[in-house]
Amino acid sequence: MSKSKAQLLLEVVLILGLITIILGIFASALVLSFNALRYSNISQDVTIYGFEKYRNALFDIAQRDFNSLNSLSTTTDYFLTSTASGWQIASGKERVKSGLEEYFFSFRIDNFQNDPNVKLIKVTGEYQNIIFNDYFLLPKLNVNF
Repeated sequence: MSKSKAQLLLEVVLILGLITIILGIFASALVLSFNALRYSNISQDVTIYGFEKYRNALFDIAQRDFNSLNSLSTTTDYFLTSTASGWQIASGKERVKSGLEEYFFSFRIDNFQNDPNVKLIKVTGEYQNIIFNDYFLLPKLNVNF
């Protein structure tokens, strides 16, 4: 018994469709595994520590001298350095090494909803071409030391 041309064509199209679906699933799995490999080198401890350091240090600065934050530009990246007298703010990015990996941390500041008594802080952590951001509000507190 010979199959008709229409039935043969239908079987070929179905087989090609099935092969296409299988190749699509394989390609998706391959892309997913490459992305997982790319992100596997990121140390979450370093990024979380960096974000927490900036949050705690900026709250400390705000408690000691909130008005000093008013002089910072909203378009400049800043980083923190620890000194014997407390935290210092410098323009640029902080370089943090963890093994062979390098991370960069910085922050930007702006008034929240045009209120000079509440600052919006954006902390940025960078690893290779991957950027992580953490946002928080920094209110002016009535605390004296």
